[in-house]
Amino acid sequence: MLRAQTHTAQELDAPPADAPAEPATRETIHALRDAVRTFIGARLDDPAEAAQAGAVAVPACILWNQFLRFDPASPDWPDRDRFVVSSTRHRPLLDALMRLAGQTVAPDPAPVEYGAHPAVEMAFGPSGQGLGAAIGMALAERQLAARFGRSIVNHRIWALSCGTELATGVAMEAASLAARMRLDRLTVLFEIAPHEEDEAEDTLARYAATGWMVRKVAADDHDAVQAALSAAIRSRKPSVLACSAPPRSTPAGPAAGPAPDLSTLLWARAARRGASARRSWLRRLVKHRQRAEFERTAARRLPAFWREDWLRAWHSSTLPAILPDSGHDTTLSYGRQGLDILRDLVPEMLCLSSRRGRERTEAMPVDQTLPDCGTLVHGLAALLNGIAVHGGLVPCGAITFVAIDRMRPALRFAAMMRQQVIYLLTDDGLALSEDGAGWLPVEQLASLRAMPNVLVFRPADRRETMECWELALRRADGPSLITLSPMATDANAPPDFRQRRPHDGSARGGYVMEEARGPRQVTLIATGSEMLIARQALHQLVRDGISAALVSLPCWELFARQDAAYREQVLGNAPRIGIEAASGFGWDRWLGPHGAFIGMEDFGEAAPSGELYRRLGITAERIHETALRLVSETGRDFQSPSGQKADGYRARSAAGGTT
Repeated sequence: MLRAQTHTAQELDAPPADAPAEPATRETIHALRDAVRTFIGARLDDPAEAAQAGAVAVPACILWNQFLRFDPASPDWPDRDRFVVSSTRHRPLLDALMRLAGQTVAPDPAPVEYGAHPAVEMAFGPSGQGLGAAIGMALAERQLAARFGRSIVNHRIWALSCGTELATGVAMEAASLAARMRLDRLTVLFEIAPHEEDEAEDTLARYAATGWMVRKVAADDHDAVQAALSAAIRSRKPSVLACSAPPRSTPAGPAAGPAPDLSTLLWARAARRGASARRSWLRRLVKHRQRAEFERTAARRLPAFWREDWLRAWHSSTLPAILPDSGHDTTLSYGRQGLDILRDLVPEMLCLSSRRGRERTEAMPVDQTLPDCGTLVHGLAALLNGIAVHGGLVPCGAITFVAIDRMRPALRFAAMMRQQVIYLLTDDGLALSEDGAGWLPVEQLASLRAMPNVLVFRPADRRETMECWELALRRADGPSLITLSPMATDANAPPDFRQRRPHDGSARGGYVMEEARGPRQVTLIATGSEMLIARQALHQLVRDGISAALVSLPCWELFARQDAAYREQVLGNAPRIGIEAASGFGWDRWLGPHGAFIGMEDFGEAAPSGELYRRLGITAERIHETALRLVSETGRDFQSPSGQKADGYRARSAAGGTT
C-alpha cells in the first residue's frame, strides 16, 4: 500500500508546479501557431486534412509555451508534466509540437512513435483508451506524491482528445472514476469539429454531471484559452476544456511560416523554464531522505532481497479464512495470501478492484483510500494502463473472470505497449455455477491465450500460485493474468507428490507433476482446479495397472517457448488427455493426433459446481474410461488387476462392457 509520509519543511518547500509562466503575448502565440501549421502542411498533402490537424494549434501552443513543464534535454524526467495524445487525428500536431519545441534531435521526417522516443507518453490505441490512461497517470501521480512528498512528485497530466473519444463507454467509465477520486491534476482538451457541436454539448453535460469542471472556448481565442487553462489549474476537480474549431472554410494559416531557426527560437522560453525546473528538482532530490527508494521505483527495480523475504513470508504465513464453505485450500485464498505478502514487500504495488472481484476476495488488502470501482471494469483496466505507463508503481486489478470480455480492449492495449499490468481473475472454472451459465467462463481462456504478449497463468495449488505470482511480478514487458478459483485444490497430496516437482516447473510453463511408474501408456494433462480430478483418475489408472503420468501446464505461453526436446520430455509419446473446465479450442497443439479432451463446449447450466462437473462429464471416472480406450486403441499393453491384457479389454469394450 502507498502510505502517506510525513515530510520536513524543507521537502515541502517545493516550487508551485501548478503556477504557469508569465502570459505569452498574442503575437508570440500566433507565431508559434503559424509555425506549427506550416510544419503540418509540409507533412500532409491534403489541405483539408492539414487544416483539421492544426485546428487546435492555438490551445496546444499556449499549453506548451506557458503551462506544460518539460525539459527538451531530458524528455524522460520523472517529474515532467505528462502530455497524452490519444487520437490519431492529432498525431501530426504532436509531431509538430515535439520537433519545433526541441523534443527530438534527429531531423527524421517520420512521425514520432511510442517506444521510439521517451517524450511520446503512450501509443495510439482504441478510441477512449487515451483518456482512461491519462486518468490512471493522474492517480499514479497522486499516490506517488502521498508516498514521497510534493518536493519531488509535483506534476500535472494534460490530455488532447476529440469529442468522439470522450463519448465512448470506456472514457465515461474512467471519467466517473476520476471524479470520484477527485483527480484535480488532470486537464483534458478536446476539439469540437463544426459538425460535432450537438454531440459535444451532450458530452459536456454528462461530464459536468459526473463531477468535472467544464469550460467551452473558441479554439482561436487566445485570451479565453489562457483563462480556461489557468482556471483548470486552480480547480479542485478534473477539468475538461472544449475548444470549438473554426469552420473548415477558414484558412488553416499562412502558406509560408517562420523559418525553422525562428520557430525554434520562439520555443526557447519554454525550454529554459523546463530546464530550470528540472535543475531545482534535482537539487531537492539529492537532499531527499527517500532518494534511493524513489530512484529504485522510477527505474522499475524490485526491492533488494525481496525474493528471499517473499519465500520466507510465504512459507511461514497462515491462510486467512475467506470462503468458510469451501475451506482454505483454494487458489483464490492462495492468491490473496500472495497479494497480502507482496504489498508489504513491494510498496509500489497498487491494486484496484471491481465490486464482485472484491466480494470474492473479501478482505483482499486493496488500498482503502481508493474507491471500489464497482462494475466499471473497462474504466478500471484503462486506469491500470495509465498507472503502468506513468512509472513508479506496479498496477494490479482484481476482477471476475467473465468481466475480462468488457475490458479486452484495454488489455490488448497493454499488450501492444508491453506494459506490466497484473490481473487477478477470480471465479475461475465452474466456481460460480450457482449464479447461472452467464458467469461460466467457457471461451475466455482460449481467447486470452490467443492474444499476443499476454501470459495467462492458471495455477493448480499453493506452490504454483506462489510461483505464478513471482513470475508475474518479475515480468516487465507485458500483462500477466492469474486465474484464481474458490474450488478446493489438492491440498491433501502426500509429501512425496509435492517434493518430486522441478524447481522451475512453472517458470517453464509446464512440467511432470507425477511421473509414470514405468514406460508411459497415457499422459493426463490438466490445469487449475481440474488437477484434483486428474489426480483422482491417475490413481484409478494405477490401480488398474496403467502406467500413467500427470502433467501440469500452468502457463501455455511459457511452455510454448521451451525447446522441442523439453516439451517432448514433458508430454511424452503416449496418448494424451487434456482436462480443463473450459473450451477445448487450442488444446490440439498439446494433445496430438491420438489425444482426447475432457472439458466443456457449451455454457452449461445453473447448478452447484460439484453437480455441474458431473453433468458436463468432467469427472475422474470419465477420464479413467477415456484413458483405457486410448490405451486400447493404440495397442499399448497393460496388465489389469485381473491379469487380462489390452486385447481382452479391447474385445469387452467393443461389446459394450467395462473394465
